[in-house]
Amino acid sequence: MNDNVTLRVDGREWGGWTSVRIGAGIERLARDFSVEITREWPGSDGTKSLQPRIKNSAKVEVLIGADLVITGWVEATPVRYDAGSISTGISGRSLTADLIDCAADPRQLNGRSLVQVATTLAAPFGIDVINSGAPTGSIPSVQPDHGETVLEVLNKILGKQQALAYDDPRGRLVIGGIGSTRATTALVLGQNIISCDTEKSIRERFSTYQVSGQRSGNDDDFGAATTTALRAKTEDAGISRYRPMAVQQTGQATGASCIARAEFEARQRAARTDETTYTVWGWRQGDGTLWQPNQRVIVFDPVCGFDNREMLISEVTFTKDNNGTRAELRIGPPDAYLPEPKDPKKRKKSSAEDPF
Repeated sequence: MNDNVTLRVDGREWGGWTSVRIGAGIERLARDFSVEITREWPGSDGTKSLQPRIKNSAKVEVLIGADLVITGWVEATPVRYDAGSISTGISGRSLTADLIDCAADPRQLNGRSLVQVATTLAAPFGIDVINSGAPTGSIPSVQPDHGETVLEVLNKILGKQQALAYDDPRGRLVIGGIGSTRATTALVLGQNIISCDTEKSIRERFSTYQVSGQRSGNDDDFGAATTTALRAKTEDAGISRYRPMAVQQTGQATGASCIARAEFEARQRAARTDETTYTVWGWRQGDGTLWQPNQRVIVFDPVCGFDNREMLISEVTFTKDNNGTRAELRIGPPDAYLPEPKDPKKRKKSSAEDPF
């Protein structure tokens, strides 16, 4: 199968790259790419032909074979040389990169859904928003602070809405949930896995998580002018020594929301311990499709303790250089990427203490 990488700019295609790196993931808002050609020095009449003919700020489509993988902007055209060779390159990011870098329009948005808020914020940049199973509930109020980027505004509400934000190959902003599709090929030690890298770290895990919050009183709390303090606690059975963590819940808290936040912290941090990066040959699965982020994949790796365990691909990096054509897949339990729960009242019960 043809897996040559092509850059399409203004209807013209550029290829022949000797080094390629393309990255995409669910914990980033913009895919990125970098390509490079390295040659020996030509004769004096050939130096001009090595200068980049693709300019910064050009709109670009990046393709692997016939598959579109990035629609974005050229952001750099590096040149490097020494006594023996010269290399020229092109790098850039998805159209959604502007949502990471640029300030949001500081307008008040009331009573809109997450997709509606994202659509309004992305509209000035000409970026479309795709609903991939996003929650439909309305958000009472969203007000970007002065100088706050679109990504920073989205991050404040994504957790509470239990949704992810990432981009797709057409440079659109996708709002959706975890594990939208399944990989057709498993990751199996001794078959397609050629290397593994994992820390199995517990640095960010704690034995107990205590969440505190406040809410305004009501008629049952002796009038709206009173303030009730709330506190909830849960434990991580995998941490045996004393390591407490205290979290202050912002906004109008309830006993249920404090419990849910404590459980969320424990579950997500424990799941991060199993994050692993695998390297496989090639960029495609057994059915010919490219590896994709946000796919669920079966992993068999007795060395790391995975016995046909379903994991989530959080990031895919395609590389090509002198060492061959490879894909790096960062995987983890789905809980590692769970946003903060939307409806804590439906979650299982944890130990909660009475208000102070």
